[in-house]
Order: sequence, then structure tokens, then C-alpha cells
Amino acid sequence: MAKIQIKSDKLTPFGGIFMVMEQFDSMLAHVIDLTLGQRCSSIIGYKYSEIVRSLMSVYFCGGSCVEDVTSHLMRHLSYHPTLRTAWSLCYR
Repeated sequence: MAKIQIKSDKLTPFGGIFMVMEQFDSMLAHVIDLTLGQRCSSIIGYKYSEIVRSLMSVYFCGGSCVEDVTSHLMRHLSYHPTLRTAWSLCYR
């Protein structure tokens, strides 16, 4: 007999995307920001690594264009507590 565990976490149809993004942050984000330099000095602006991560999320989640981030993905990507994805100011 299988044991069933009830979870109260919100589910997303993009199973491991948060794990992929966390690995990206730990391995590549620092390299991208050092190589390309500072993009914006204000708090509202995004780093180059955050823009690349947003474009990667479109590719990994089956999107076909950049607008898919705001129209389809942000509802699901906003479940992550610390993720800051470019174009997310539309939903906050």
C-alpha cells in the first residue's frame, strides 16, 4: 500500500524550472554580470543575468516568444519566493 502525503504548496506545470533557475544563479549569473558589466544603477533595473534567466525560462517552459513571460509564465514563476524575473513588475 502506498503512503499519500498531502502538500499545501502551489503546483506549477513547469516541474523543475525552479531548480534549473537556482542552479543558473549559483553557477552562471555571477559570470554573466561580471563579463557584461553593470546594466543599470537603479533598484528597479534588472541585471543582465536576470534578463538571460527570463529568456531561458521562455525556452525551457515551451514558450515561443518573449511576450510569453508576461502572458503565460509569470503566474507560475511568481510562486518562487526569491525569484526576480525580468518583466515581473507587470504583476507586482
